[in-house]
Amino acid sequence: MSEVNEATTEATSSHNDVTLEALVRVANIGLSIGVTLSVGGALVSGILASGKEYMESVADLFEGVNEQGEHLASIYRRFAEGVYSEAIPDDANIEFIHLKDATIYHGTTDFNISLWRGKLSAVDGFSFGTLKK
Repeated sequence: MSEVNEATTEATSSHNDVTLEALVRVANIGLSIGVTLSVGGALVSGILASGKEYMESVADLFEGVNEQGEHLASIYRRFAEGVYSEAIPDDANIEFIHLKDATIYHGTTDFNISLWRGKLSAVDGFSFGTLKK
């Protein structure tokens, strides 16, 4: 089978948009680029973040809050160091996309949130760049 046929078969058999999945893979090694995602009728706009950066940022939110917050912070730091400590192999399944400085637009309402995590397979479409009002 030719490389083109293999790529076409892979692209049509996956539940994820392979171009968006490629961006997520590159984000996991340091790319920061603005994207806007269409997810279930809403738009989610923000800066791509690596899984490790996302987990570390969540840990920072819990750190210093109280004893339970410290416990949660340690759990998320373990995720950052365990799950996201090394480059993800090319053949590994990518399941989640992470954004920082995110805004969710739903109808006429928008919600500014610092971090967003979603299932890659739930993304209906995407564009480069973030939305501005």
